[in-house]
Amino acid sequence: MSTLTLPTEAVVIAYDEKDGLGTLRTSQGVEVRFGASACTDFVPEQGMSVWLVETKPDPLGRGERAKVVNRTGHVEKDRLAQIWEEHAASDACYEREVALLEALGLPGEAIEPSDYETLSPEQRVRLAEGVMELRRTSRLFEEAFTALTELDPTLLHPYLGELSHQHEVEALAWTDAPSSALAPLMDALRMDWHPQQYVSVKDPVAAAALALARSGRDGALRVLEAWVGALDEGARLEALTWLRRADVVPRTSGKLVRNFTPACLEVLPEEPREDEAPVARGTLWRPIPDATCMKCGNSLVDALHLDGDGAALGLPWPARLPTCLTCLSEGGTVHVELSPDGALRSMGADRTSKFPQQPTAPRTQTLDFVPGRTWRSIMMSDGERLHRLGGAPSWVEYPEAPPCPRCREPMHAVGQVRDDDCLFSDTGMLYGVACEGCRIVTTFSQ
Repeated sequence: MSTLTLPTEAVVIAYDEKDGLGTLRTSQGVEVRFGASACTDFVPEQGMSVWLVETKPDPLGRGERAKVVNRTGHVEKDRLAQIWEEHAASDACYEREVALLEALGLPGEAIEPSDYETLSPEQRVRLAEGVMELRRTSRLFEEAFTALTELDPTLLHPYLGELSHQHEVEALAWTDAPSSALAPLMDALRMDWHPQQYVSVKDPVAAAALALARSGRDGALRVLEAWVGALDEGARLEALTWLRRADVVPRTSGKLVRNFTPACLEVLPEEPREDEAPVARGTLWRPIPDATCMKCGNSLVDALHLDGDGAALGLPWPARLPTCLTCLSEGGTVHVELSPDGALRSMGADRTSKFPQQPTAPRTQTLDFVPGRTWRSIMMSDGERLHRLGGAPSWVEYPEAPPCPRCREPMHAVGQVRDDDCLFSDTGMLYGVACEGCRIVTTFSQ
């Protein structure tokens, strides 16, 4: 039992940062020793006014020692007790997450990103319901939430009123969001917006703009066009860079467009799911006869090539990724022109290194394609499935695709190949974009 009337105001009269020990003098003139761990909401400094909230017997028998010290005077538990409670609450949340997964037949503690893809449509609905219930009662189950936004973002659209577009993970739920959910975001745009040094979703205007861009709705893109057009030059450039996070880019006319198509084919992995059946065949690292790079003179290859008509499967033109592996390995951006009869003409490469590389040509592989999903982040995917034609790019770094070298219009995403063997990057990705009007395919890596 303390001999002091608590809580009471006090002043830090001494504090040693090295050992984290100090002395308080209360308003009654009593000196009480304290440790840094007793300070719940501040870093102590000599001369600082604080509140002594609770004491305990000094372990050295020198009267009382501070147990809880804060800046508010509110009664609270000591920091150690708070930490234990936080850990216990976190453990309880984790157990609820595991129980949710196991109830759906998934490996609770040993869950892999690919496991979410095995869920039936009905199970995905149940997962969305469970994730939102966890969010209301404890915390957001971020991995499962992210998996749902990539598998089928419409599963989370009924809950947009409960989610925050200013939360980094929750903001993903506005992908393909219905027009009925976008009016508050449009109202949040400000024509006098001037971004801070680093644009983020913590900025309410930037967060609203990104959510509108992720929706992909024509009305939302037209509103964003007007907003971008009203900004001053510096803010306009920042806004356009920011919208690339949603793969939304400006045409030379100023019109904003998505630079990808929803349809996608992915390479069938060595261990496919039971419900997966090939719909097309193709080739990985296919040599192109009689085609050489005008920059380095080495042979061109198709990093990924579909056998058959890509348009019939909804894929963007030309459903292949012709490139020069040598120039690509030197950090170059490779341009190839395709004639209507299928003949290739190298246009060289930009930004190649001064230090020549001689990468070993990878083994040509025949492979099967299965329908893929539009969005697939690297974090939530197996490597083989990142070999894709169509869909939105799985960016390793910040989204940035070059414009057409001829007409300067933005190029649409064609596909990508993961660099599993470090041929041209540090286990990164080859990306292909194209301008169908100019019949040019450009490849680059991150």
